[in-house]
Amino acid sequence: MLWIYLAVFLIQFIGFLHAAFLIKSERYYDVFGCGTFVLVGLLSLFKNYYYEIEHIGESGYVYGLRRALIVSVFIIVWSARLLIFLNDRIKKNKKDKRFDKVRNNPKTFFIYWFMQSLWINFTITPLLLVTRQHFSISLTLLDYILVLLWSIFFTIEAVADGQKTLFLSKQENKGKFINQGLWKKLCRHPNYLSEIMMHWCIYFICFRGFNSHWYQFISLISPLFTSFLMLKISTPMMEKMAEEKFSGNPHYQSYKKSTYKIIPFVN
Repeated sequence: MLWIYLAVFLIQFIGFLHAAFLIKSERYYDVFGCGTFVLVGLLSLFKNYYYEIEHIGESGYVYGLRRALIVSVFIIVWSARLLIFLNDRIKKNKKDKRFDKVRNNPKTFFIYWFMQSLWINFTITPLLLVTRQHFSISLTLLDYILVLLWSIFFTIEAVADGQKTLFLSKQENKGKFINQGLWKKLCRHPNYLSEIMMHWCIYFICFRGFNSHWYQFISLISPLFTSFLMLKISTPMMEKMAEEKFSGNPHYQSYKKSTYKIIPFVN
């Protein structure tokens, strides 16, 4: 496991050096981040697939491997879609407004890349731990419910991103905020909500396969850190930018009052 964590830090550090000193742009920030997820997911998928072949017929092994295979596929599918979406977005926009105040400041820029390294390593921890533990309880109805829930939240995130992309692509919506589809019916940040819920689903799938309380406890870092990022960093950042842009717009103020911020029925 340690070599994987170190490799993640190394990949992101190379990405930082390339971004900060060669191209002086955040162009490949998400490519390095999501691409690393895809790489780890593929490595885990192949490792567990071939291990299952070697131990075919040993039910204890197979149950543990199936959990690892399921989570590997989830990580690959989620990060690959995110990679394609974010790469297309920055190709069209030429820049990411999150980096407007940091792209020319290497020290601050490095913090963003370091945080991405932490996010990747924390997020893959449940997968790495469930991969280490091949003996596991069998998959039950609850596990399949968690798989279904993950699929639903994945779909919500993809639809939300698609709705916003389509909205912003129309000339008549230039300079406007999106207040339709899931961005109105569900919350103001449906993509962040689904991101949080997908990682909680992955955690509980792994949790149910662990026979170590330490593994259960350590793996909590993944959904907790993702929740922290979405609730305390990403959402406030986007809310602040929207407030600065639309503070004098009565329609936006009405939208804020009538639509939950990120968690329906809570805030």
